Amino acid sequence: MKLFVTLLAALFSTLALADNHRPNSKYYGFYHFIAPDPAAVVAATDKFYASDCGKAYPADVGLAEEVFNGAYQSTHFFINTYQNAEDQQKAAEIFRSCPSGLEFLADLNAAGVIPTREYLGFALIEEGDWNQDMVFAKFDVIIEPQNQRAYAAAYAKMMSAAAEDVGLRSWGNDLVGFGNDMFTNWVYLGAENLVQLDQIQQALFAHPAYATFAQETSGMRVNVNTTQLQFLKAYARQD
Repeated sequence: MKLFVTLLAALFSTLALADNHRPNSKYYGFYHFIAPDPAAVVAATDKFYASDCGKAYPADVGLAEEVFNGAYQSTHFFINTYQNAEDQQKAAEIFRSCPSGLEFLADLNAAGVIPTREYLGFALIEEGDWNQDMVFAKFDVIIEPQNQRAYAAAYAKMMSAAAEDVGLRSWGNDLVGFGNDMFTNWVYLGAENLVQLDQIQQALFAHPAYATFAQETSGMRVNVNTTQLQFLKAYARQD
């Protein structure tokens, strides 16, 4: 089990999961939006990544469709994986000053894209390679700071036990650092396709470890929303 203490925990005194685990300084930047014309978004993004600015963009980026997301207004989101704060800062500068970056934002605006929300998060627990999965169940939850350690421990115990009987792929528990006006954590399950995701979820929810987890954490979490999402395209960092 790979448990990662986040950089945010060190900066803001969030309880560490364990003292002997190394920090993971990756940042996950989510940018949710409404896209009346998804094909135009893909075209604009392809154009940006073909430019010198796009080739210098310091993050791995994924474009995902929110297939079912309850009352959330957004239809899609970009997720940016920054390796560190320097990469995040460089990415922001590209969209503030690089001509192709500014043109990309203009193209999105012309395509009718409406931003809805954004947040920056850090991995608390990551197992498996989520980059190898195409569809996800994403659970947005509120966990108060004093419960973060206990919730993470219960979650890790449950998933480790279930992994002995269920063909899990990627899964994790991540903490929202900035922009947490709706939820504090997101928990996810990954799969190669929707059929496999349904099989994993059904098997996990029927596992005895899940019932124990649900009972142990019932007073620690508030369920905000559950999203079924599918990645449409990935843009690997080129520099």
